[in-house]
Amino acid sequence: MKKEKNDVSEKDNNSQENNEVNSSEEDLEIKENNNEDSTKNEKISPEEEITKLNDMLLRSVAELDNYKKRTAKEIQQAQLYSTEKLSSELLVIMDSLEAAEKISGEPNLKVESLVEGNNLLLKTTQEIFDKLNIEEINPINESFNPDFHQALATKESESLENTVIEVMQKGYKLKSKLLRPALVIVSKKSQ
Repeated sequence: MKKEKNDVSEKDNNSQENNEVNSSEEDLEIKENNNEDSTKNEKISPEEEITKLNDMLLRSVAELDNYKKRTAKEIQQAQLYSTEKLSSELLVIMDSLEAAEKISGEPNLKVESLVEGNNLLLKTTQEIFDKLNIEEINPINESFNPDFHQALATKESESLENTVIEVMQKGYKLKSKLLRPALVIVSKKSQ
């Protein structure tokens, strides 16, 4: 039994020694790898480093230049698309005006036909404005707002002061951007 214990102890000692040797060998390999990495880093000459950095710089400049060109092209395409959309809608109005011009030369033209054609043209234009999100500014009896209204004159009135009492020309805005202010006459207190 003692012999078996000694055998087990020797095996344990041997395995511990093997582990220590293996561990030492792994540490040595790690140190050698680290030394190889550091010598690899040291092996790059300054000229190679400059060449590498110069290449990276040239690639970055080329990438930035390509980005600028792509962005300019996308902006141009967006402008062209918006102009195309507006132009196609304006063609409808142009067609209606040309048809009205043909009819106006007829000797039997009735005023009612002309008024009806004008009303249809106005309705068509309003539909186009709705498609394009163009909103009308008609501020009658509203407070004067210098962001959307342009005062042409003031007039004495019983209304509250700075109230729009007459609209000379309607204004228009595209979403939140003002296209044209409404030309208005604003009230002032009677004296």
